[in-house]
Amino acid sequence: MLSKEKVKACQIEIASHVVEVTLLVLDMLDFDVILSMDWLAANHASIDCSCKEVAFNPPSMASFKFKGEGSRSLPQVISAIKASKLLSQGTWGILASMVDTKEVDVSLSSEPLVRDYPDVFPEELPGLPPHKEVEFAIE
Repeated sequence: MLSKEKVKACQIEIASHVVEVTLLVLDMLDFDVILSMDWLAANHASIDCSCKEVAFNPPSMASFKFKGEGSRSLPQVISAIKASKLLSQGTWGILASMVDTKEVDVSLSSEPLVRDYPDVFPEELPGLPPHKEVEFAIE
């Protein structure tokens, strides 16, 4: 993303504390302000994702915490083509792969066919059927 404007010594309020930042104006609708990693590091910020909390320990003032109230909107989904274009322009990308580790309890009674014909299927299945010899010949 390119920025043609910069706002120096801008004062913003975080958790009732006024801090000074230099802002770059971007053409974005979803965010009011994005604080850079460099600014967060300079203000000794620690992010606690599980508590949705950011602790600030700026060298020039007393420590304070900002607690998030949750997301106001769902994340915007973009196409693979747009993502590829943004990445080629130098935008940072993070790929997250998530796997649900909870085991789902599967039972025969959850199958509609088994529920419709309970007299055909026993409560407990004894296992796989015994191995049978199959005679097969091509003449």
